[in-house]
Amino acid sequence: QANKKNIELSFIHPDPLLKVWIDLNNFDKVLMNILSNAFKFTPDNGTITVYLKTGTDTTAQSPLQHYFEIRVADTGCGIEENKIEKIFERFYQINKGSLDLNFGTGVGLHLSRSLVELQHGIIFARNRSDVQGSEFIIRLPMGNAHLKDEELETSQEGHSVYRQDRLHVDLYTSAPDVIEKKIKSKTRYRILIIDDENEIRQYLSQELSDTYKVYQSANGKEGLDIVLKEKPDLVVSDVMMPEMDGITFCRKLKSNININQIPVVLLTAKAADEDKAEGFDIGADAYVSKPFNVDLLKRIIAGIIENRERLKQKAPDSEENKALIQPVVLRSSDQALYEKIIKIINKNISNPDLNVEMLASGVGMSRVHMHRKLKELAGQSARDFIKSIRLKQAGELLSKQKLSISEVAYALGFSNLSHFSNSFREFYGISPKEYAERNREDTVNPEK
Repeated sequence: QANKKNIELSFIHPDPLLKVWIDLNNFDKVLMNILSNAFKFTPDNGTITVYLKTGTDTTAQSPLQHYFEIRVADTGCGIEENKIEKIFERFYQINKGSLDLNFGTGVGLHLSRSLVELQHGIIFARNRSDVQGSEFIIRLPMGNAHLKDEELETSQEGHSVYRQDRLHVDLYTSAPDVIEKKIKSKTRYRILIIDDENEIRQYLSQELSDTYKVYQSANGKEGLDIVLKEKPDLVVSDVMMPEMDGITFCRKLKSNININQIPVVLLTAKAADEDKAEGFDIGADAYVSKPFNVDLLKRIIAGIIENRERLKQKAPDSEENKALIQPVVLRSSDQALYEKIIKIINKNISNPDLNVEMLASGVGMSRVHMHRKLKELAGQSARDFIKSIRLKQAGELLSKQKLSISEVAYALGFSNLSHFSNSFREFYGISPKEYAERNREDTVNPEK
């Protein structure tokens, strides 16, 4: 990590050797969480310094009057003073605004504090006073006089060693044997979890894998590719992520008629009403705030899937469905308008300038009214509706006619071949060339 980001990593310790009592099975988790946090929020060419020393504090409660201290100092973005304690809460994240960072590592810092406190120590964070950045301080008691008999075990060599396994920490830890354990799901339903925090992905995967087949992705861009390829039954997505955030991911999914029926549950620390409203405006099916109750999340997921399945399995005119939804009846005037819009699009499909203004002019209504009607009739904006029809036509042409990719693109109003290929991939999940090769009975070699 240090080499990759050109970070100067130093270890400063006045004592050449320091013997202390720690839990060998769990203390490494504390150090790894603190160090991973430092690397995550320290920019390229920054510095991370690890200090190890002993100290005395006569005002502290025993056994911390004599302690050893590990301090990890970085030159990262720092922490807002009023939120320093909150970062140790389970699943808490602090949005760093323009820095596009979320401070906190899922269950990592909460787990670290729990483990340190079980070892009779303390852990806290503070901002540096010399330069911008933060530092995490761990203090644990010297000696073993504070340890109870049940906290000690005898090693194979006959020595007493510190153990914590009698103490239960009700947290998911990212131990490899836990992550890699194969769990057969109870149902055929598939769920995609998108979150840039590995610990949250692993935690949710462990909690959901006994019921669903679970896919994972670290950001919205990768997640969208998985959705296009695998067509999962539901997506649980964080909002604040690199590459592509959850709002953008949800907007792209809901604007693609190939996958817009897949429900999306947004999972985020942004709990303000306006943030939730933004998620619902773009078509999110549920909004769950961090820190979250995993049992509640499970019920939300199960409820959404059950409702979708009920709607698919019941006959449209059954009494059960009538009680669930109010059927949308397309009035004759709307049907005529819809057909007229389709006719205008098909007539001008090769025109790169085809837009909402042309549609509005063709049917004799305002641009705003046209947007509203298409949202009502097709569930898409005019721009997305036009693009969807073009891409559907592109799929038909590539699968049924021996045309090159460029011929198809220009015939459907795409003036830029690269834009056509990117739009096609977003819509179908594969490139035009791959689509043509898979779907043509008599395969030709379209140009790249």
